[in-house]
Amino acid sequence: MIKNKRKGEDIMLVTKDMMARAIAEKSGYFLKDIKTVLSAMDEIVVEYFSQVTDDEEVMIQMATGIKCGCSVVPERQRKNPKTQEDIICAPTVKPKTVFSQDFRALIQQQYEEKKAE
Repeated sequence: MIKNKRKGEDIMLVTKDMMARAIAEKSGYFLKDIKTVLSAMDEIVVEYFSQVTDDEEVMIQMATGIKCGCSVVPERQRKNPKTQEDIICAPTVKPKTVFSQDFRALIQQQYEEKKAE
């Protein structure tokens, strides 16, 4: 369990190593092979996300019901909070994650079942 220092909340962080071990256990594949696949996935995700353009966002279906993506936030005018001076912010890439309604319902159902135990 990890503490979120800003909000003082407990967070269960599932690491890539933990995911690899769980996948190896469920699939019967060797842990070393699963770790190789997950490392390659890191590179592939960055490669696809770097193809984002001003006109087109990039979405990757990570699992059934989970899509991760990014889009470009265009150059915009803002106020400097210290000086109240107008400044131009450079375009930035904004990541996002989208969960399907069915996936959300499945998570809710499993949560309620575990809580009832």
